[in-house]
Amino acid sequence: MILLIAVGIFAWLAIQQFKYSPPERRRKLLVQYVLIALAVAAVLLAVTGRLHWVGAAVAVVLPLINRLWRTFGRHLPWIAPLIAKHAQAKAEKERAEKEKASRANGESQNAESQPHRAHEPQLTIEEARKILSVPAHATRDEIIGAHRKLIQKFHPDRGGNDYLASRINAAKALLLKQLEK
Repeated sequence: MILLIAVGIFAWLAIQQFKYSPPERRRKLLVQYVLIALAVAAVLLAVTGRLHWVGAAVAVVLPLINRLWRTFGRHLPWIAPLIAKHAQAKAEKERAEKEKASRANGESQNAESQPHRAHEPQLTIEEARKILSVPAHATRDEIIGAHRKLIQKFHPDRGGNDYLASRINAAKALLLKQLEK
């Protein structure tokens, strides 16, 4: 009786959490709830001594799942373009939503059109040379080599920070762009 009350309370809490969660999180919650329910059912079956029926059912279902998986695997190359098309449409929709939000906030339409962040000052060629410690007549290989040394030293994954790494990358991009002119 106590076990039934506990299961009822947990079910009520789960329904409340599901009801008040955002729609994009509901699918993840549903999968979690199903897995928890399966685990609870397995424990209950083990406690009551009926777990052997579950073992027999799994033994019957596994070969069927294996056969279905192989059949699906043979047709996967045929289905792959459909999956890719769906993923591309989803990415385009997300990009359009971001552009709409940025227009509503008064920002530029595309974040890629901003070569630097708003809080970072514009980089001059002289500053870029100082950052990378290269002379005015530096070649492309010298610029890339200096960039590689600095970015390995100041990369955020190696104890540096995002600001320094972004300035080093901006300096390299500016100097390489100047060489192309």
